Amino acid sequence: MYTECKKSVPFLTSLHMSSIQAATVETMSDDHELEGNRMSASIAAWLDLEWMPQAVHKSIGDVAGQIYIDSRNSGEVEIMSIMMSISETLDSMWIERKFDDSFVNAWNVGNYASDYMMKRSGIEGCECNSEIVEPDI
Repeated sequence: MYTECKKSVPFLTSLHMSSIQAATVETMSDDHELEGNRMSASIAAWLDLEWMPQAVHKSIGDVAGQIYIDSRNSGEVEIMSIMMSISETLDSMWIERKFDDSFVNAWNVGNYASDYMMKRSGIEGCECNSEIVEPDI
């Protein structure tokens, strides 16, 4: 596949491929607890605004925020890795924790969390990014 891509785009070299940097949260606050709580509140507020207020939204936000905190405390800085951790963990507990009472799924929440981290990190997003809700914290 890579060889085919190089043939169709001759300027694409391994030098170009290796110079793509991962999006990170390194510019966000080092207070992981505060950032996790902000993310938690933002997710709950986003879900409430997008659908309707439900207690399950706070629970979903709380889990996602804790995963962010745990990821950062273990040294993780890449947005993609944190997003995948949030999505996969939520997905594994979705039915058991009755998160399916919401109108979204774990991957919708993970995508929002990614958009949230991109914005908080000062990384320019695209038009398809979710509108980020700024919590009152």
